[in-house]
Amino acid sequence: MKPFYEIVIQGHLTLHRFRQFENLTVIYDASGETVLTYPIPDQSALLGLLNWLYDLGVVLISIRRLKET
Repeated sequence: MKPFYEIVIQGHLTLHRFRQFENLTVIYDASGETVLTYPIPDQSALLGLLNWLYDLGVVLISIRRLKET
C-alpha cells in the first residue's frame, strides 16, 4: 500500500494542471490555499512531485505523511 501525503500550496491551480496524476484529491481552501492528497510510493516519487510544483513556481506551505489506515 502506498502512503498518502498531504501537500498544501499557496494559491489555486487549475485542475487541468493535475490531469497527469491518478488518485489525486484537490481541495481549494477558502483561505487561498490548495490542498493535495496523493498516494506516493517512495521518496523518489515525492521528490519528483515537489520538483514539478517548484517548476510551476508555486509556494509550498506544508507537506505531511498521513497515517495509513
